Amino acid sequence: MRRFLKIYSAREGARRWIALPWKSSIPPINDHCWKGIGSSVVQQALTSDTGRLAFEECSVARQQLENIVQAAGYDANVFVFGGLVVLGLLEVGGDVDFVGVMDVEPGVGEAGEIVSRLSREMRRLGMKSSALSKARVPVIKVDRVSKLLPGTPLHHLSACGLFQFTRQLNDNETKSFKKRMQENYAATRVDWNNNQQFATIEFNSTTALVSALTQVRRHEGIDIPFRLPVDPRNGPELYRLPFDFCFSSIGLRNSYLLSNTLSHYEFSRHLLLLIKKWGRRSGVINSMDGLLASYALTVMCAHFLIKVGKLPKVSTLRSTDEPQLLPFFPEYRPLNDGKGLDLAELGFLTAAFFEYYGHIFDYEKNVVCTTNMNLLKKTMRWEKSPGLETGRPPFFEFAIKDPYGLDNIGRNLDREATEYVKDAHIAALKYILDERNDPEFTINNITQSPPRPQWKDRTLASRGIASSNCSPDQLEAHHMLKRMEFHERRKAMERFGQRTVRSTEQQRVVSSVANDVLGWIRSDDSQQ
Repeated sequence: MRRFLKIYSAREGARRWIALPWKSSIPPINDHCWKGIGSSVVQQALTSDTGRLAFEECSVARQQLENIVQAAGYDANVFVFGGLVVLGLLEVGGDVDFVGVMDVEPGVGEAGEIVSRLSREMRRLGMKSSALSKARVPVIKVDRVSKLLPGTPLHHLSACGLFQFTRQLNDNETKSFKKRMQENYAATRVDWNNNQQFATIEFNSTTALVSALTQVRRHEGIDIPFRLPVDPRNGPELYRLPFDFCFSSIGLRNSYLLSNTLSHYEFSRHLLLLIKKWGRRSGVINSMDGLLASYALTVMCAHFLIKVGKLPKVSTLRSTDEPQLLPFFPEYRPLNDGKGLDLAELGFLTAAFFEYYGHIFDYEKNVVCTTNMNLLKKTMRWEKSPGLETGRPPFFEFAIKDPYGLDNIGRNLDREATEYVKDAHIAALKYILDERNDPEFTINNITQSPPRPQWKDRTLASRGIASSNCSPDQLEAHHMLKRMEFHERRKAMERFGQRTVRSTEQQRVVSSVANDVLGWIRSDDSQQ
């Protein structure tokens, strides 16, 4: 039988019914456990938000990155996309996605050359960057170097830079350089070493520091090859965030399409945050080993909510807009705390999501799509060739259509990887149903130590991946090195996220205490 959801409208006092479009085996919506599950999902989501200050810091970092790109000679504006746009917040333990948008988008070869050059410039500035110039979408990956967390007060050295000249300057040259820094870059203090070859400069903002570091390459014919923050570990905002940077605008358009669609259900972001946490811990999010990227789970979540009638289909009317017409930076959208809303429905839909991708979705024939719920692989010509048991990427065992464009974002999953994804959803559903009488324990475990299906490490050759430039052993060794770097980066981001959670909670406690003290003072004043 189909399972029905009873929905109450507080504004109209009306009651309406939504049917899950499949025969569901999970307990009905009026089961006592679902409200507790929904409440725990909300609380889990609220702890995933680093807060407004950290979010707004990403906007400052965007401007600083744009200064670096333009100072390198590229006429590009930098936009934010990905999680910050879709979620409207900076996720704890997450990174930031930036994209450079030019009048004419560079091809893969040109983009690879650009990211290589920019990555070298970032390393010169004391950043931990690496360029994947040969990737399908060339990208720069940058790890945070600052020991300070986003949203926390800046260190007094964060706006200080060190400039080393190729020779000693005379008094007139030091005076003209100081004047240039004060008039053009808002320097507030310029100090010289004894031989006047090193200048330590304090600026009135971190963005002014980045502008000077990237633009002031020489003075009166004297080169300044060494330009760095005084202490990158206490550096500007851009140094406090892990981020990716590319030149493909497809992700920018997709982010705003999905953000607009998800905004129609007040708990869509809560569910998505839970799914992404589960995906990272369960191993489902692991593109390095041929599984899903985080973005794929976002599309899967949107598809599911559209399927059950909680969201409208993604509208592609704006998909033809030029990316330059989109905002440089999104607005901060705090999560709903769930008070007065239907938490039982959210709990029910959480289980229904895992049931859908564990038992209902037809991986053999169907496509996860946000514009057409009945799209088939055959229609996209993504079906597997008859008799083909093994192959090479792209695979079409799991088809997830990009909202903008015709790409399959599940193209790197072969049969074993697809079965792992399906089994992980089955295991998550079983765990939720078995432990649903203790909602907080259940949701904490699903996001921290969920059940994981058996997964055997496989060689690249067994996945159909080969290279004409090196031997299988060399390719495997290179992959293992990249894999170690990938997992180390993820662990570092998780540690970063845990520190951020503690810092955010401390800030909330301090704010609450401050408000209580102010309340007592005002109360005392009113009684005098």
